[in-house]
Amino acid sequence: MSAEGKVAIVTGGSSGIGQAACIALANAGFHVVVIGTRRDRINETLNLLDNSVNNPLARPHLGLTLNVTHEDDMQEMVVKTVERFGRIDVLVASAARGKQSGSERLMPHPTASLPLEEWNEVLNVNLTGVFLSNRAVVPVMMQQGVGHIVNICSSTTIHGLRGQAYAPAYCASKFGMVGFTEALAEEVGAYGIRVQALFPGPVKTPLVEKTALVRRFGGRYINTATIAQTIVHLVQQPPDAMMIHPHILPFGG
Repeated sequence: MSAEGKVAIVTGGSSGIGQAACIALANAGFHVVVIGTRRDRINETLNLLDNSVNNPLARPHLGLTLNVTHEDDMQEMVVKTVERFGRIDVLVASAARGKQSGSERLMPHPTASLPLEEWNEVLNVNLTGVFLSNRAVVPVMMQQGVGHIVNICSSTTIHGLRGQAYAPAYCASKFGMVGFTEALAEEVGAYGIRVQALFPGPVKTPLVEKTALVRRFGGRYINTATIAQTIVHLVQQPPDAMMIHPHILPFGG
């Protein structure tokens, strides 16, 4: 896919993998729509796009303060993107939650004492949010006859396809994302839409740094920019090919 004139939406685009994906996609030539819940962080990403992106074909960009768990917000995301750019070529669903918002706990709750509120919030952001964002863009992509969706999952060495103690909500959400991604891919492939789950290994993001996972990884991380370049590679594959469940893991000692 040539990126010139193409449009990429990134949920969770104001930090971590999402922010890095915005920068990489813009450098590749995409117009980027940054989705987040905090206007200050969205503006920070937009400033980075304006000041650090070397590809003039990518401008302008758009930042929208929206919540992936709100159905109306995801519809608004599509409406405003199409109004501004006329199309949607890529969705990167990167918004995620590892624990309840506002929690300062470094150690996760064991299942026996996991609050229902935390379970619901993690599932709502990580799974329902992916469903709502994916569902919202699919009709536009079907009408275009082309599109690419990348749902950010988690590597088998963490939570994507293998359960981990003390992370039941996160594991359940990521397992669910895999099943949802596979089901949607089967539905929309005939319309020229590729839907993939990307499985990053340990990535040094604010989400990870605020948990006990930072000690388990022993300092071996993947840079967010590396994940972002992988995303760009996925969405620029030739139209007759796609990668199934690609994993990207740290290499070396």
